[in-house]
Order: sequence, then C-alpha cells, then structure tokens
Amino acid sequence: MSKQFLTFLSQDLTKLLENKKDYDFIIKVNEEKEFCVHSIILKTRSSYFENVFSNGLAKKENNIFIMDLPDISVNVFNILIRYIYGGDIDLDHKEASDILNFLIVCEKFKLKELYDYVQDYLLEHHQNWLFQNLGLIQKVSFKQSELIKLQNYWTTNICENPEIFFNNNEITDFKSIDKKALLSLYKNEDLCMEENELWDYIINWGKVQNIELPEKISNWTSNDFNILKKTIEDFIPHIRFYEISSDDFCFKIMPYSTIISNDLFNDLSRYHLVSNWQPKFNNLIPRKSNKNLSDIPINSILINGEQAALISTWIQGNDDKKISNKFKKFYYEFQLLTRGSRDGFNGFSFHKLCDNKGPTITIIKLKGESSILGGYNPINWDINKHGIYEKTLDSFIFSLDKEIVVSRAKNYDNAIFQNKGGPNFNDLTLRGTFNATNGVYYVKYIYDQKIHSKGYFIADEYEGLIKFNVSI
Repeated sequence: MSKQFLTFLSQDLTKLLENKKDYDFIIKVNEEKEFCVHSIILKTRSSYFENVFSNGLAKKENNIFIMDLPDISVNVFNILIRYIYGGDIDLDHKEASDILNFLIVCEKFKLKELYDYVQDYLLEHHQNWLFQNLGLIQKVSFKQSELIKLQNYWTTNICENPEIFFNNNEITDFKSIDKKALLSLYKNEDLCMEENELWDYIINWGKVQNIELPEKISNWTSNDFNILKKTIEDFIPHIRFYEISSDDFCFKIMPYSTIISNDLFNDLSRYHLVSNWQPKFNNLIPRKSNKNLSDIPINSILINGEQAALISTWIQGNDDKKISNKFKKFYYEFQLLTRGSRDGFNGFSFHKLCDNKGPTITIIKLKGESSILGGYNPINWDINKHGIYEKTLDSFIFSLDKEIVVSRAKNYDNAIFQNKGGPNFNDLTLRGTFNATNGVYYVKYIYDQKIHSKGYFIADEYEGLIKFNVSI
C-alpha cells in the first residue's frame, strides 16, 4: 500500500524557490525583479523552458544562466513560478486583469492543465469585469484556440447585446476584428440582428481587410469582386438571404451578385419576383426563432399578442412599426390591472388599481372608430402627486390603427401629468368619466409624432396593464 504526501513535497519545493539555495538560473522579469530559480525544475515542469535550454536561448555567465522576460508583469510571473515549483495556485484577491494575463502566460509556457481552471475562475468571480472588457476578451481568447470557455462567453454576450460589437465604427478596431470571432457570431442562431445588417457589416469588414479596393463599387473590376469574395466566402453560408427584404435585395445584394453563387442568386431573384416561390438554397432557420413573440398570451380584449410584442419592442427602444430580431432579446409580459367595463371609467378606480405599480401601459378604444390609442408611463402613477408634472425620457404614446405610430416625448420635463383623473400623458388624456362625452382628449404638444386628429372623444373601453420583464 502506498500513500502520497504531495503537500509536503509542494511546501519543500516552494521553500527551495524562496531561499534560492543552489540556484543556477536568473530570470529578469520586466526589468523590475530578478527571480533565482533552478533550471532542472523549470525544464521538467514546462516544455517552454525545455526549449529555452535546448536551443540556447538563455545566456550563461559564471555558470549561471540568465534570461530576460520583458513582457510579463512581476505579479503574474510570481503566480506562475510558484505554481511551477509547488503545484499550487492562488488567484484569490488578484486583479482580474492579472488573472487574464496569467492565462495568456499559461499558453506561452505550455501549461495546458491550467487553461480550464483559470477560465472557470474568471467566469465565476469576475463576470462584471469580463463584460466590461469584451473587446479585450475577444482579442485574447480567439488568438488562443484552446480558450474555448472565454470564446463561448464572448459569443453568447455579443449575440444577446450585438450593439456592443456591431456599433463600433472605429476603423482600427474594425480592421483588427478576428475572423474566427466574427464567424462564431454569424453561425449562431441566437444572434439578435437583422440579416440585412449582417450583410452590410460583412461587406464593410471585407472591404476594410482589403484597402486596395476602390472606394466606389462602380470602379471595381472582376478581380476586385473576387478579392472580396475570397475574404468573406466563409460567411456566405450563414446569412439568411431569404429573410432580406426585396428592397434590400435590390440595393444591397444585387450590386455584389458575383460574390455569391449563380444558383443562389438566381433562386433569390425568383423568390422576390415570383409569388409563392419556395426557396431552394440556404435553408437556415430564422435567428432567435424558438419563441414567436406574436404568440405571447395577453389578458386584453383590446390588443393581441402581436401588438403587445410590438409595444414591448417600443419599450426597448425600437422606433419602427415592425419587430426586428435585435429587439427579441427579451419581451415584456403585460398583466391586466384595470378595465373600464369591469372596474369603472373614472379616476378613482384607475388610481385605486394602478397607483404605485411601476411602469404601465394604457390602452384606449375610441367609440365609433377603429382607433386604438395608448401610452407608456415608465414611472409610478400617484394620486398624491396631484398637479405635478413628471420628467421621463422613456415615455411614449401610440396609435394602433391602419397606420401604426409611436410618438416619443420631446419635452421630457412635462411628459407625464399627475392628477386625480385618469392617466394623463399631456397630449393624450383620460378625463372625468372616460366613456362619457369629452372623456378622452388628444392634441399634439409634448410628443413628437401625431397619433390622431385633435379633439374630444369617448372611450368605448380602456385598460391599464402592468409590465414584467421576461427573458426569451
């Protein structure tokens, strides 16, 4: 029966490092500190040092080997050398930047057994720092093929927050974007981006990689198109061409038709020209398609799931009349607080059921017409603030009719008015008895878009809805 006493072995070897007894190797780190070490231990523990000695990369003076390591910090090398001697690693209370640099050094010194451990430590203890330094994580992790966990972390976060990456317009960063990192995004079904935006981006990325290409495409030769094609050909199979609109196909795809296959281009042309044409190529499922926002249930008799989903994207910052992939990171679930036909069409019942509930949506059906009007209040309604104007940057009013309009506050200081009546968005107001004459009033004043004609109206029905964040 045998028993290992590795702790004592580790302690003894670490003492040997600390007391410098019988050292034969001096490593000068970053011109700040000299480490007196033992060549036999370093050669045994690291193939990097084995290569140093076998190829004569360390000079010898007075029977002592000497080597400079100018690109490693003392803090990082101290972690490294204590691991080489004692097999012990302590990353607690270390700066995240030092730990990442230590991971880079592990690759340099061929300490593959530490790759997963250090990556896991960063992901467990330094999530905030990693997220704040995604650009650095991309450059480091994709440069080393073994750093899979950091690569996956970067890809996942960029897919969920593409604006962090795709809105970076600095040419220097744009040119240096790693192809492997970029390709990992295009392959990912969870990337919250429109396909026409991804096409624009990869075209521009390809151009930046080839600065010799003429600025105007009208001046391009067939060789210029071939250069671009070769640069981005690995991305082409991962673009959902059939999800790109006819207008974008005409103005964005057709000018570059020679960089995609003839069969694909011809089939795309038929898809946009022939009704009910079934695509024959590039059969990829839509990104972020595992949940259809229009199918979200909603407890409302005035709007359906698709309209609720559209309002949800407006809350996220969308200003368009349709739902795009980049606003599908999460949705808002709306739950009914009050309904006029159930609870009454007056300010008393409204404030009783809706005050101090957080952000709410008001939906109004006007009597005698198809118009559905409404507004979003990102702060609390509060009857105790009667007569006070509230400042908010995020409120909006809207119309869901034949023409869909979202109108955002331009006079932030007066976006919401607190009173004893119903919900008051300054431009759109519920007054007195909402389903009586003059119960609804609209005039364009505080918000930037006109959502209805000016005047007094009657509410046929109204609802107050509270929102909850729900991730997809």
